[in-house]
Amino acid sequence: MPLGSRQGGAAVQGCADAHNRKMRGELKASDRVLVLGIEKCPATRLREWATALSEGFLVGVGPEEEVRALRRELAELDNAMFTVGDRWEIPWRDAFFTLILDVEGSAQTPEMKRVLAAGGRVSIIET
Repeated sequence: MPLGSRQGGAAVQGCADAHNRKMRGELKASDRVLVLGIEKCPATRLREWATALSEGFLVGVGPEEEVRALRRELAELDNAMFTVGDRWEIPWRDAFFTLILDVEGSAQTPEMKRVLAAGGRVSIIET
């Protein structure tokens, strides 16, 4: 189902188009992306982001139930994985991610700073 099609209407599609334009400018094909707040993000959007990362990959962090559901739903993606955690406890090595997509939109935590590579970016995403 195309992004924005569930609710119908030009306004919803316009929001989806604006989001897609923003993300095309934000994502680089080789980015190592961390998504915080996967429970607030539709699987279709996670799929779009992972597909845009032709040389990179996406790691989603969230509650166990959501991690399990997304692992099943997006199992065909070779460059996406999902793990239990949150913005206060990110189970990854230091200075690894080049981009953090923050769907929760809360303040940055020491953990976010720890896993962000030098020159990395943080983007707050509205769903």
